[in-house]
Amino acid sequence: MLTQKALQIHGDLGTARLLPRVSTMHLLKPKSIHTTSVHRTSTIEVVRPVGIIEKVLRKIGLLDVQKYRYMALGQHVYEKVVAQIDYPFFYKYFNMADTFFSWFLITELHVWMIMVRYMAEGNAGKIVRNNIVATLWQDTNARAENLGTITEKLKNKQIKELSEQFNAAIIGYDEGIQSDDKVLAGALWRRFFYLECNNPEHVETLLIYVRKQICLFDKLPTHEILRAPILKLIDIKDVCKHQY
Repeated sequence: MLTQKALQIHGDLGTARLLPRVSTMHLLKPKSIHTTSVHRTSTIEVVRPVGIIEKVLRKIGLLDVQKYRYMALGQHVYEKVVAQIDYPFFYKYFNMADTFFSWFLITELHVWMIMVRYMAEGNAGKIVRNNIVATLWQDTNARAENLGTITEKLKNKQIKELSEQFNAAIIGYDEGIQSDDKVLAGALWRRFFYLECNNPEHVETLLIYVRKQICLFDKLPTHEILRAPILKLIDIKDVCKHQY
């Protein structure tokens, strides 16, 4: 069972629309924000050659044990990070409705930031990444079941749409983190704010939060993040407090 903070969820999945197409972005130019880490990673798979030692370990089965450890680590990382998210503050500060879809958008953003870090760790990171995402969908399905006001057919349809949106969001966020603040701000506005945010300060606040969080994750040593779920979130309240 997932160990997460209990969230108040009401309504149905009807707010989950297909990701809209945008031809132009009506964004004020964000300030230059120097929080990007030196190593710009993304969720794009990092492929490393298989060495002789790895081939031997794989042959005798020891790598299978390590694989299951990484799989378990992925679930624990998801649980620990999600437990740190201050959902009520996100809802209030960014004027988001307290709904299932808002919960998903917030969780999706944080899952992507975790994915960015682990995809810099080759095959081991890929295993952890895959199980972080798998745990996200287990959690999403469990929460959808608790809504109780929609048919199974509609629930499955909406979950499928969320999955398609998730894939598109990851591509957009990846492009943003590899580019400048304007591109990342555009990705956040299109997905997280769903094209409905008219407050550029909110976009900038989230932009700073993401850059700082990615930078913090990048500083974590490989041997530590592949051993235990040590990822910690910065307090978004502090970002809001010191921004202006």
